[in-house]
Amino acid sequence: MFGYTIPMEPMMRSEEVAAYRGYYCETCHQLRDGYGVMSTIIVSYEMTFANLVLNSVLDDGEIIKVPDTGRFCVFRHSKRHKDLLKRLAAYTVLVANNGLIDDKMDGPSIKSNLGLLWLNRSIEKARKDYPHYDELIMKGYEELREKEAAGCNDPIEMGTTSAMSMIWVLRELVGDEWTPELEELFLTMGIWVYVMDAVEDLADDFKEKQYNPFLVGVTEFTTARDFIVKNAYSISGVLGTIVGRMQAAYQAIRPNMKANMTITDNIIYQGVPISVRKVMSGNSKMQASFRNLFAGRINRSIGSQF
Repeated sequence: MFGYTIPMEPMMRSEEVAAYRGYYCETCHQLRDGYGVMSTIIVSYEMTFANLVLNSVLDDGEIIKVPDTGRFCVFRHSKRHKDLLKRLAAYTVLVANNGLIDDKMDGPSIKSNLGLLWLNRSIEKARKDYPHYDELIMKGYEELREKEAAGCNDPIEMGTTSAMSMIWVLRELVGDEWTPELEELFLTMGIWVYVMDAVEDLADDFKEKQYNPFLVGVTEFTTARDFIVKNAYSISGVLGTIVGRMQAAYQAIRPNMKANMTITDNIIYQGVPISVRKVMSGNSKMQASFRNLFAGRINRSIGSQF
């Protein structure tokens, strides 16, 4: 599993851990049933968080309390058949597809070719199931590419452009129950994921001469850690602004949640700050799983995956 919107399980009660893992398992099983076993490699903390929040707020959502268990859990079928969960799974597959395409366009990539081959059937089925989602994601991708080509050095502006394709899809996906409060939460989360990914990719992007909003105009670079230390005030300010917006949006939504509030509290108020600290240390990669297997820039290149 990969992503930044992590729970701090040591700070959770056993029943909360079980509930969170239930959502994680169901998120994985929705991918497995809709788009095959291969697609389960792209399950993320962000997708799990989206399922947690939306299923706790929306009238037709289900509260998942007990996880599936077993050594070969990935081969089990999903147990919830809500259209919301199926649509979120399709969205995740389509985002992964555009991320791999983007990486391939940046230069020859065995990893991106392997990823596209690995997920080919999943991608084609998701496109067939929800062609308009694919159109919206591609529209956002093209707008992001235009800003990259123009050399935009504002990470929040770039994160907003990145996140808008997700917002367009979620508006359609949720329908009449979509609210300005939900939009602000997922928009700021998308911006945050984009910026976190940009900070993590500083060294790789400089070495490979790839676009990064923090590196526009930068000609000298030693290590990511040194760069973060020298620019700690500006980078921390950007991340602090985004996290503040995200937490304020969450506070507006929380009274409408029917369950799982203590789990989402844990993620927003403990997991998110810890993720920021880890990334700002410049010493560790949090996007390990999908990044190492395939292309890597799954979030920042094509619109944030929640």
